[in-house]
Amino acid sequence: MKKKLLEELGESKLPYLTPADADFHHLQKTRYSKLIFRKSDTVPEELHRVVQEGFLTLREHDCFFQDLVRIKGKDFFTPVSRILIGNPGCTYKYLNTRLFTVPWPTEGCEIKYCSPQIHDACKALIKLNDYLHIEAVKALQGQNLLDTKDLKDTTAIDREQNLATSLTEKGSFSKDQSSCYIPENDYTSLNNRTSYNLTLLNYMDPLQMPYLKQEPYFGMGNMAVSWHHDENLVERSTVAVYSYSCEEGPRAAPEQELQPEESSSNQEEIWGMGLQ
Repeated sequence: MKKKLLEELGESKLPYLTPADADFHHLQKTRYSKLIFRKSDTVPEELHRVVQEGFLTLREHDCFFQDLVRIKGKDFFTPVSRILIGNPGCTYKYLNTRLFTVPWPTEGCEIKYCSPQIHDACKALIKLNDYLHIEAVKALQGQNLLDTKDLKDTTAIDREQNLATSLTEKGSFSKDQSSCYIPENDYTSLNNRTSYNLTLLNYMDPLQMPYLKQEPYFGMGNMAVSWHHDENLVERSTVAVYSYSCEEGPRAAPEQELQPEESSSNQEEIWGMGLQ
């Protein structure tokens, strides 16, 4: 199917819109209503700070690894370095490679980290996870995608919404939030559809990857990962993405860390999204 599409396209490319285009938001509302954007300045600055500091800590401790995968009988190292962090015992599989989570701090589990900095980094990621869970719940409720009468734990949802409002107003995290586990027999409730049990961190420096392939359909430039279907996703579950472009070399100053759009290459935009 991909080969046939490329043959039909020839030298031309498929059109798409970006947020800079006038019709982008209209197309999003009418055709991609379940795709929700949040600008970085709508997220509490304190959350940005601890999460981005956690990213840099994991890099400094060499926690990101390239995977050796086999594609069409040939072995390759992935251009993207990864680490999987989440609930103890969770796994993620791609290209016949299974990753096991580095557990984040979990109530009832005794987890030993090689350094306090690694503990703090994992703790920051669970805070991000809980924040994104709360935002996803509110977004789905706003879209009326699920009748709230079917919720089995409305009290917990109300508590999480109040917490999200408090975090936004104060811009800080004074309490340690615990991750939400998903009951095996109830994947249909709104709460469980947005309870993320792990986070997959991907890191890549495009300037250090001269052998990247060109995106073939839309002309978007170099790509690290080709278009694909993620078979690990639970049906009707949500996916949250947090993108951060960090400085190269020594750890950036705090005020620089809070500017996700900046990069060492001084490009105006190094991560984006388009709608067709």
